[in-house]
Amino acid sequence: MQKTKLAINWIEDKQPAQQGMYFTAQRYPTGFGVYDVIAWDGEQWQVDNSIQVVGWIAFDDFLKTIDINWPASDQKADTAFKAQHESSKDNFKPDEFVEIE
Repeated sequence: MQKTKLAINWIEDKQPAQQGMYFTAQRYPTGFGVYDVIAWDGEQWQVDNSIQVVGWIAFDDFLKTIDINWPASDQKADTAFKAQHESSKDNFKPDEFVEIE
């Protein structure tokens, strides 16, 4: 796999305005740094208090910066989903969201 440099416009020195999942850069007390996806509950990061979040970006914004192929082993299910979606898309408005359990 080829390594690609990805520039992220990190948000630093302020907290998110909304609850949700965020792609973060974290610093451990030992000095070790990692990237991780973690939740912000509206008041604090859902990580150990010893871990410092030094930068973040909304996870959906992060996903918009990358184009990743889907696992080949799941292509059959993906093709079936797309076919089902195409066959029923005329039954819904373009901005209508439907959740099925």
